[in-house]
Amino acid sequence: MTTQARIIIIGGGIVGVSTLYHLAKAGETDALLLERRELTAGATWHAAGNVHTQSAYANLSALQAYSLRLYDGLAKEVGQEVGSHIVGGFFLAQTKERMEEFKHLAGKFRGLGLEYELVTPSEIKAKYPLMNVSDLIGGAWDPDEGYVDPYSVTMGLAAGTRKYGGKIRRNCQIDSIKRLPSGHWRLTAGEEVFECEIIVNAAGFWADEIARMVGTRLPITNMEHQYLVTEAMPSVEALGYELPMIRDTDSQYYLRQEGQGLLLGPWEQDARRAWNKSDGRAPWTFGQELFEDDWDRLEDGLSAIFHRIPELEQTGIKRGVNGAISFAPDGRPMIGPMPGVPGFFVACGFLGGIAQGGGIGLAMSQWILEGESELDLHFIDVARFGDWTTREFARERTHEILPIRYELIYPGIERKSGRPLKTTPIYNDLKSHGAIMGQAYGWERPLWYAPGGEVDEPSFDRPNWWDHVGREAKAMAEACGLSEMSSYGKFRISGPDGMAFLDHIGSAKVPSKSGKVALSLMLNDRGGIVGDITIENSGDGTFYCVGATFGVALYQRWMEDHISDFDVRIENITDHYAAIGIAGPKSRALLNALSDGAFDDVPFMTSKEVEIGRVRCKAIRISFSGELGWELHCSMLNQKTLFDALMTEGEKHGLILMGARAMGMLRIEKGYRSWGHEITTEVTPQAASLERFCSTKKDYIGRAVVDREREVSPTKRFVTLEIDAKAPPCWGTEPVLKGGTLLGYVTSGGMGWRSGKMLAVGWIDSTDTTAGDTLQVQVLLETYDAQIVSDPVYDPDNKRLLG
Repeated sequence: MTTQARIIIIGGGIVGVSTLYHLAKAGETDALLLERRELTAGATWHAAGNVHTQSAYANLSALQAYSLRLYDGLAKEVGQEVGSHIVGGFFLAQTKERMEEFKHLAGKFRGLGLEYELVTPSEIKAKYPLMNVSDLIGGAWDPDEGYVDPYSVTMGLAAGTRKYGGKIRRNCQIDSIKRLPSGHWRLTAGEEVFECEIIVNAAGFWADEIARMVGTRLPITNMEHQYLVTEAMPSVEALGYELPMIRDTDSQYYLRQEGQGLLLGPWEQDARRAWNKSDGRAPWTFGQELFEDDWDRLEDGLSAIFHRIPELEQTGIKRGVNGAISFAPDGRPMIGPMPGVPGFFVACGFLGGIAQGGGIGLAMSQWILEGESELDLHFIDVARFGDWTTREFARERTHEILPIRYELIYPGIERKSGRPLKTTPIYNDLKSHGAIMGQAYGWERPLWYAPGGEVDEPSFDRPNWWDHVGREAKAMAEACGLSEMSSYGKFRISGPDGMAFLDHIGSAKVPSKSGKVALSLMLNDRGGIVGDITIENSGDGTFYCVGATFGVALYQRWMEDHISDFDVRIENITDHYAAIGIAGPKSRALLNALSDGAFDDVPFMTSKEVEIGRVRCKAIRISFSGELGWELHCSMLNQKTLFDALMTEGEKHGLILMGARAMGMLRIEKGYRSWGHEITTEVTPQAASLERFCSTKKDYIGRAVVDREREVSPTKRFVTLEIDAKAPPCWGTEPVLKGGTLLGYVTSGGMGWRSGKMLAVGWIDSTDTTAGDTLQVQVLLETYDAQIVSDPVYDPDNKRLLG
């Protein structure tokens, strides 16, 4: 007999149960959770249970805040205790650099409506009298810190699931999964057979094994992590209140009360893979077991904790917990529809699964039932990884980030492990010219060029690369600049319905003539912007589309999900084609010199097949810098030859190499929006001032919202702000105020090198603001005047762009 369900969730940890709970609460009762052993028999049951609201990512903070509220109210909802304790928490700072980070975060969380207050050592001591604060500079206080009993919370969610009609099967290990001709799934578990429309892989340690059953992979690394629980401490019992949570960020440990003792959690500097095997996979037989205690690895961490809480030197250890946790390569969760595998969702890789579980369950239920989560979650979308994310890369990156769990998160910080991975033919040439590389979707691409062998020295103020980036930007605007753009996503759309398909998924009218180019927005049904793509009519019945580097897999998934009955073929050709950008007032002269004057008749937003030296290129006249410019697309095999020709001839035209950081600032001067910053699923075209790219003559996904907002403006919008020149740069999430009242926050910032103005893009309440109004921006807890200016700040008549 076959058991049928519309949705099957694999895995009974807190994330899987939370997803089922939220599906059932939303009215979806045709959902079934299959658990290999017993609920929580993975990472959940032995987790420390810490719940915190703050995160480096705004929407992850929102999900974690939701988890805190959900858990705290769950006992009342389901009628059983879940062990919720909201006690507040301190973050400790031993260095001025850490206090600078806390200032940055305090502004950020204020911009998100969260509390986060800087405190002195004496204020910490007043609430935590056991603590030695002699070497602390200060700290931060978050009133919404707490902890729960992971087992009890999961069982509380399970009780809620049953209340709302969800179903759970225990002792049901999946052996195989096959796709049926109908597109549905058949799962076998011993003698049992299940069929469903949608699978949710919440299998934790075994998530990659489940993924392999459907022909894909997940870059999961299972790592050991230990914490200790002490015997009861008389000083704790005598307090009469529960101690706050502690995170000693400079010494890399967490600390909280457990009963009348303390729970001590150092992050191991000697990071070790769990189940110390060649592949690091968890055995299917693993249940609610622990690894053997290995306290020698905690020696440095425990020494730091004993220094902070001297009484621990005379306190016994009650028990040790050495369990496994699953890591994604960047330490963030992996959730959402698996690219290339319709009907297969992922929710795994949770370093903070207890804190995130409630909110992730909500987001997953929305994604499954409504096709999208309410919040933009591209930064934890499984689509941010591709086939370039090998098991070895994941292992190396995990070993880098686990020991520095509480590292200083500077703006633009770059990881070092697992690199280089994806390189273009001119990678070594760019390095020889001083390129400081960053990694984007696996690709190595230049961030800036160091003339004297410098390296990145990050800062919350002006970092060491600030003036160098300015030099690149200004030199390009005076002559011409070359940018490596090969990492941009590139797609070929073909088939009888290619034009109709692109007209359906994109807001702009697709060019009907060969060599014409359009910029189109892909919108969801709520009018939110999924992404933006440049569409070129190639003249042979195909269309060449270019999009954001980090959106490659997400764009492809979106297009494939909306093929419907269109007879169309979507090819991701990113790895096959290189792209070089040439921009600046002398760019035409440079390119003409290499092409017998072929660039005299290439109007803006058109393309042309040209020969530059010995290389045939597709030259697209478009420019993200706002200067006269072209993107030159050619076979990846020919990029080196093209680059050499451009560099040789470029000496006569003042050609300079320009990195991504300069481009990121140049586009703000032109009022251009960036994917992942201003272009998100929570933002409509009108709110982003992009309605000019939305047709009024054809139908497309999201048009109803666009038309409605042409009549009634959205209540929030983006504005460009000119900030007091004395202010440090805005990096994102700084609060925007009006008369002390919070209006919103910054999404991007930087120097307008051509206009000489410090700029930022603010996402604000637009009901009573207009160009010319003076607002305030809070940077590192200092308040600076910021005036709303009309876009674009630079070349408002586009004379240079169209020249």
